Amino acid sequence: MSRAGKRSGRRSARIGAILALGLALAVLARGQSAAPSGGSPQTAAAPAVDVEGDWLITPDGRLRRPEVAKPALPKEVTRAFIIPIKQAITGATLDAIRRKIIPIKTRKAQIVIFDMDTPGGSGGAMAGIVRLIMQDLKDIYTVAYVNPDALSAGAIISVACDEIVMAPAARIGAAMPILIAPTGQIVELPEKVRGKFESADLAGARAMADRNGYDNDLIEGMITIDRVIWLIRRRGGQEPRELQIVDAADWYGRVADVPPGRQPVTQRAVPTDAQWEYVRTIAGPNKLVTLTANEAVAYGLATRVVDSMEQLRQAFNITAAPEALTDTWSERMVGFLTSPAVMVVLLFVGILALYLEIITPGFGVPGTIAIICFAILFGSRYLAGLAQVWEIALFVLGVGLLLVEIFVTPGFGVMGIAGILCCLAALLAIAMANPPDKLPLPDTELDWSLLTHGAMALVAGVTLAVVGAAILARYLPRVPVASRLVLAPPQAAAVPPATEDANILDIRPGQTGEVVQICRPVGKVRIGERLMDAIADGAFLNAGTRVVVLRNEGNRLVVEEKT
Repeated sequence: MSRAGKRSGRRSARIGAILALGLALAVLARGQSAAPSGGSPQTAAAPAVDVEGDWLITPDGRLRRPEVAKPALPKEVTRAFIIPIKQAITGATLDAIRRKIIPIKTRKAQIVIFDMDTPGGSGGAMAGIVRLIMQDLKDIYTVAYVNPDALSAGAIISVACDEIVMAPAARIGAAMPILIAPTGQIVELPEKVRGKFESADLAGARAMADRNGYDNDLIEGMITIDRVIWLIRRRGGQEPRELQIVDAADWYGRVADVPPGRQPVTQRAVPTDAQWEYVRTIAGPNKLVTLTANEAVAYGLATRVVDSMEQLRQAFNITAAPEALTDTWSERMVGFLTSPAVMVVLLFVGILALYLEIITPGFGVPGTIAIICFAILFGSRYLAGLAQVWEIALFVLGVGLLLVEIFVTPGFGVMGIAGILCCLAALLAIAMANPPDKLPLPDTELDWSLLTHGAMALVAGVTLAVVGAAILARYLPRVPVASRLVLAPPQAAAVPPATEDANILDIRPGQTGEVVQICRPVGKVRIGERLMDAIADGAFLNAGTRVVVLRNEGNRLVVEEKT
């Protein structure tokens, strides 16, 4: 391979690589789990804590917990859902979670538990999942149950939730962005490129930390190795033994009792009356914050440690069995059937088959095909939580109005227009997720995405069906076999020949009159004071239409609309 080809291959590998909060960090995290503070002997697992109001009470001191607004939970939780994330996070994971959030929203979930065991994965997929949690689940209480690992992208997803709960042997952290080539090798990022990615990730992490009441420095320490994170304690003042988690760079020379090697040699002397003292290093130089279960609780990141999902149910008083939204073949099948491409095909085939059923005698194969297509269209979306019963009823009403307009009422008017509007409204409504008691109005990015794709599929399917129907109307009667399946144009009713003194003999072509009884195509028209049988030449003529006589056939008049 030429040098240019090699350079191109390397460039493609970099561009096509996943910006991962990656699998390699799982190895890094394992190394850190033995000494999560950068090897310091003072970084043993923190003991369990007590809670007093806004404070976490540990043997080290008192750590303030910020008060933040979160969705309210009822005393008894009866609508709980579990979303497992048990693998590396990829685009497929994002698509699966997007599908699972739809029934969660429509069924008014009270709590959603993310069952986390992941080494990390794609940064893009992680960002999509975080947006879903913060936008589409903003009114639903979310819990990340780390059992046993939420590393890299999994840690950031956990921080996006309202609460984090840990299993006894769980770990969380190590969320630095890295680049993984298609070959699976880690691509070292230049410092400036790494800084660009980290800057965006740090800003997002601070927003999530502020939203859910987590410590900014602790979360930032998970993402960048440029931070040294300390736990320090106030010596006196109004809040003695108050603890703070800090970036050591901001506190050099202000904290007493720092062990040798824990700060620059060139630091300025620490005042003898320093108000803060060193407790421990949470993450040392060139290390990422990675916490055990007890540490996460002691530092205010997690609220509790539970052994199992059953204990977690008891902790949140979930009285009804939670529904686990697992990745089954049926869930994937429903996801396929509700895709925009399949919606286009179902609409095209269903509308075209319905048209064929209308223009052919009796009830046969086209009508059956139409019923099957619309049953799949609405049934799959009902199972996915996209279609509500009233939306399906609205579509059925629209089809009924159209059939009444075609076969019962004369002409095409209010009934037909109302039927079309009902059908279109129902098809748009099933594109979005909404509870039964709310109108399907877009609110979040997911809602707009579903509506946009649904509208595009609706336009494409209806357009293709109309074009197909026009082609069939023009060429189907000319096909030898198919022409016998198409309804022949209605023939005029037989009438007895007119006698010599009949009034109809005086009518001449060019005379005008008015339709009294709809000509479909046979009806009655009034010429002057006389009521005559007539047949429309071409389109049906509604009552009240002004007509002109084309010819007199002796026992009937052939008329057309006067222009």
